[in-house]
Parts: sequence; C-alpha cells; structure tokens
Amino acid sequence: MSQYFIENPDVMTRERELGVEVFGCRFKFLTNSGLFSCDKVDEASLYLLNNMPPVKGALLDFGCGYGVIGIVLAKLQDINLTQSDVNSLALEYAKRNARLNGVHTNAVHSDCFDKITESFDHIVLNPPIHAGKEVMYRMYTEAAEHLNPGGSFFIVIKKKHGAESTLDKLNALFPAVNILSKRKGCYVIECRQAQYD
Repeated sequence: MSQYFIENPDVMTRERELGVEVFGCRFKFLTNSGLFSCDKVDEASLYLLNNMPPVKGALLDFGCGYGVIGIVLAKLQDINLTQSDVNSLALEYAKRNARLNGVHTNAVHSDCFDKITESFDHIVLNPPIHAGKEVMYRMYTEAAEHLNPGGSFFIVIKKKHGAESTLDKLNALFPAVNILSKRKGCYVIECRQAQYD
C-alpha cells in the first residue's frame, strides 16, 4: 500500500467530512482514504495547536496534510499562510479545506523545500514519522535554513517516535530549543533561530 508521505499515493476514494472545535471555533475538514489521519483529526496536531504561543507574520504549515494546523492558525491569528506537502492529493484537500473554512492559503507542492525559496517567521510541523529518520532530519535542517532571524520552528512528536533523538538533532541546528509541553509521552517543542541586529 502506498503511503501518505509520498508524492502520488494510490488512493481508494472515500471522502468524508470531519468536524473539530479549537479554541471555541468550529472547523470542518474534508479528507479522503490514503491521507494521514483521514478518519479523525490527529490528536498530536491538536495538542500542538493547544500548546503554541500566539504567532503572527509569515507561517509555513510544513507537510500540511489536509491542512488542519495552518488553517486553524490562519483563522484565529494574524498570519500569512503558506502550506506545503509532497502528497499532491493532500495539498488539494488543504486548498479545499482552506476555502471551506474561509482561509486564504498559498499552497505549494514540494518535496521538503525543493520548490520553496522564501523564508518564514514561523514554521509548524507534525513530522511524517513513517517516512524515516533521514527524511525527518532533512525537514528539520531545511526548516532551520528557511526561518527569518528570530523565527520559530514548532514541532510535535511522541517519545516512542523519537522525541529524544529529535531534541538532540534540533539542539545541533538551533541556538535555542524549548519544550513547551510534555504529556503522556507527547512533546511540543519550539526552536528559535538567532536574532540578528
């Protein structure tokens, strides 16, 4: 079976609509078979949203899937949203879900940052664990390279999926790494890029 983190998954079409409430605001998301967390909104993504500080400016929802994290942030905060994913079907659903929830997004079909040249004030990531450590570490490295000075990279990851080795890698890439929340083995981590005068 093809995986959600590749470019062209083989998908049995079974579209459905999910509803979720975040910060008292109701959202609807269309999903389809073959997309990550297609039967319910991913709990780790919601945990990330509930433990991030307020953000503003240019934000990249990196490996966006069908768009939950970026769409919620764009609806509730003052951000200029870009969403990217290697999976073309996921990106199409992210665009549809942005329209469904009244959010503007710049959707980019890209393998990591291959098609993204700009930098961002904030990048958010719920990494594709099953793509393997090499892919995940490439995502961390390229995120560090595409943050504006003083920018933040937010990531959610579970201990059983490599949170401790991820922290080691992030500490090698960023001058400041903080655990914002840790519950039941799930970590929300903020990495800050250096602020230049």
